Amino acid sequence: MSINLSPHEKKILSLVDKYPSIIADPLERKRVAELNGMSEKTLRNRLADLKRYGIIGDKNRVQNYNISEEEGFVGSFLLFWKSRKFIFKNMIIVTLSAIIISLLLPKWYASKAVVLSSGAGQFNFLSSISPIPVADFGLSTINEDINNFIAILQSRTVKEYMVNKFNLIDRYKQRDIEYAIEAFEEKIELEVTEEGTLEITIIDKDPLIAKEMVNEVLFMLDQINQSIGMEAGKYNRKFLENRININKKDLEKAELALKTFQEKTGIIDLVAQLSSTMQMSAQAYNSIFEAYTALYAKKIETETELAVAKTTLSNNNPTIMQLEKLLNEQTIQLDQLMIRLDEKLQYLLSNISPAQIDTIPNIEFSVSFNTLPSLGLENARLIREVELQSTIQEILIPQFEQAKLEETKNIPTLQIIDKPKVALNKTKPKRSLIVIGSTIMSFLMSLIFVYTDHRTKGFRLAIKQSKL
Repeated sequence: MSINLSPHEKKILSLVDKYPSIIADPLERKRVAELNGMSEKTLRNRLADLKRYGIIGDKNRVQNYNISEEEGFVGSFLLFWKSRKFIFKNMIIVTLSAIIISLLLPKWYASKAVVLSSGAGQFNFLSSISPIPVADFGLSTINEDINNFIAILQSRTVKEYMVNKFNLIDRYKQRDIEYAIEAFEEKIELEVTEEGTLEITIIDKDPLIAKEMVNEVLFMLDQINQSIGMEAGKYNRKFLENRININKKDLEKAELALKTFQEKTGIIDLVAQLSSTMQMSAQAYNSIFEAYTALYAKKIETETELAVAKTTLSNNNPTIMQLEKLLNEQTIQLDQLMIRLDEKLQYLLSNISPAQIDTIPNIEFSVSFNTLPSLGLENARLIREVELQSTIQEILIPQFEQAKLEETKNIPTLQIIDKPKVALNKTKPKRSLIVIGSTIMSFLMSLIFVYTDHRTKGFRLAIKQSKL
């Protein structure tokens, strides 16, 4: 058997070896105690401890005992086995208490709804009406919408509405609205599934109230989301209206510059006029110009969407970062196409001969032949600017009309996949888990107590003696 003796207990054991009669003889025990600077009572108590440990017997002899502590599983097992009655008694008491408490705990019921964004109320320039096909650049709004849903549901506006709507201060027995909000936060759970849906779960003691709460949360979510969408539409409408006005002025300026140039030089559209004599070169130029125009249109859409997105999203938002990356790529591509356009145009104009000019019917230039290349380049650039501004106009006007619709529309923004139901079975408490958990915990705590009590016995005895 393994017992950890304190230094004082070891001293008492050595006295028993030297004076065995102190176990049964009070006079001898008093004499030995005085010789060693202690009272007879103290010596008697320490002898009683050694008897209890089984170290000394009742017949004036010391039991065979190894003072050095045995370590390991066997020693601990024997210790716990010796204290088995205490351990099982605690387990029974705690288990019975857990059963009674679990039966007294109130039942809570859960109601759940599963929603998905419908995309309504979200103004998207890439999906608006445009005469030029716009590619899908992978800017999905589903995750962004779900994140917006969560932000709305976690807002104080929604929480205060729910507290006031269902009188949660009294229902949750809270002293004010702040504590009621905290209590409500504990009753609602938001979870995004792998499929990209949002699960909204609310628990309450009344299953009907739990369902009604989920319905009210869905109502508030839709209302606030609609309001945000309409507000975004209002901003978009103002933004596009201002952009259209600027574009009109730029178009008028470009048209006036082209008209003045044509009247001064007699050059209407040199590239088009030369297309019959230099068909291959003109076709190559026109092909590049068409690609440039289409890409420029896409760039305008990206710029507009980015400007609007920056008013509602943070700068480190993935959507803004993707739009900025896309805009940068489009700008680089446009610069490359511009260089190719000028190269093709310069090649086309530098290879014109007087004989080719003479073959063009109904053409009269008020400038010398030698100036045609430089003037032709200027003419092509002026025409390019007019066509680009016209393209911008064609893009912005449909978007402006779309923005006006977004500002006034009032349609649901949620797709409710699973509507909330009245729960038939309780969600908590999990009585079986409570009982099993309590039983296991009581068993472990009892083991810890027995072991700690054994290991600290010598220390506690030393403290007790120091007080005597």
